[in-house]
Amino acid sequence: MILKMLSFVIILTVVFHTCLSELDVLYPSEPCTEAKNQNAYDTFMDHHLSKHTPNTLKKREWQKFIDRIKTWNRTIQSFFPYSEESRVIAVCSSGGKMYEGNLCISKKPLKFYTAKINDRKQVERVIIQKQHVILGCDKIKIINKCLPIHFKANLNDSRPDDNKPDCSKAMVF
Repeated sequence: MILKMLSFVIILTVVFHTCLSELDVLYPSEPCTEAKNQNAYDTFMDHHLSKHTPNTLKKREWQKFIDRIKTWNRTIQSFFPYSEESRVIAVCSSGGKMYEGNLCISKKPLKFYTAKINDRKQVERVIIQKQHVILGCDKIKIINKCLPIHFKANLNDSRPDDNKPDCSKAMVF
């Protein structure tokens, strides 16, 4: 009886540990862990930081841009002006503080555009925002650098915690 209980506990422990390991791969517990998808940075750039991002609030320009990148399926989309590229990338190193999971929050507010898309594939509204941005940051193995892979809406207007380490401190080589 004790032997059966002991083997059950061991099996349960192994299963539990395996599940936690899988969760850590899907949702890393800290920034700058190796990216599961090594193309995630390129996707982030295509979706949020393009050289072709309009620097205007004119819906017609945004309509053409969204048409070009074919992201009509996303009802709310945020884009950084390309001039912000170095500051956006820096969020995943010395320009950001650890936030939660693999997320980092910018030390300073950044400017970005948010476009609202309706179900008829039309740009309904474009606004400029300036706030601390929250980015998923993972290590891209091929260049051995921690880079943004996900934009998370900062709905609560969160600010960085100065007591938390910079995202650059999370990078393990």
